[in-house]
Amino acid sequence: MEYYAWVLAKFVAGFAIIATHMYMSGRTQLSQMTAIDLIGNFILGGIIGGVIYSDTIPFKQYLLVLLLGVLLIYILNTATKHIQVLRGFAIGSPIPIIKNGKFIVENLVDNKHKIDILRLASQLHAQGACAFQQVYYAQIEPGGELTVICDERDMPSVIVMFNGEARLDQLTSIGHDPQWLDDKIKELGLETEEVFLAEFWRGELCITARDGSVISPVPQPACSR
Repeated sequence: MEYYAWVLAKFVAGFAIIATHMYMSGRTQLSQMTAIDLIGNFILGGIIGGVIYSDTIPFKQYLLVLLLGVLLIYILNTATKHIQVLRGFAIGSPIPIIKNGKFIVENLVDNKHKIDILRLASQLHAQGACAFQQVYYAQIEPGGELTVICDERDMPSVIVMFNGEARLDQLTSIGHDPQWLDDKIKELGLETEEVFLAEFWRGELCITARDGSVISPVPQPACSR
């Protein structure tokens, strides 16, 4: 009976630590998890599975190893939020496949291990487009979803700065550089340190400051429902 009590205690402790970690990190749904979360959860599950029925590993050591695993996942996830190279590796970046109505063949070839054109066709049809020929712009999102734009006026916005840090890949995608972004921010009467979010849409830059205020050179249209 004592053996089963220890098994239950290890199971409850492991479940509590992992559940708390998922809650604190905001990863309560499978779709919210990054590659680091998924691999980390396999490792944590291996720790619990390898220890829960063993009598040779002390309970304190089991908890310590489990907490070290959780700490490592937390550090890696924090790093991906602040280091763009790591973010691209762990979370991924959007992959444009159609621009100005034409396939970007090099992206399809370079990412052929990630792209299934028949699956993309199914996603395209599910969004109401009958054929690729109707599409003005399309990109594969990091989560695998397909974003489809048939009217060039409805092109999605591009986040060019977050938390005061310029996003170089996104700036390049719209044909600009950090100096252009700095100049635009100053034109709006702000300094880089005051910017929480900078969004480029329909040729204009819209800034959300750290105090929550929105600054834009033109009025922003309401989102249609």
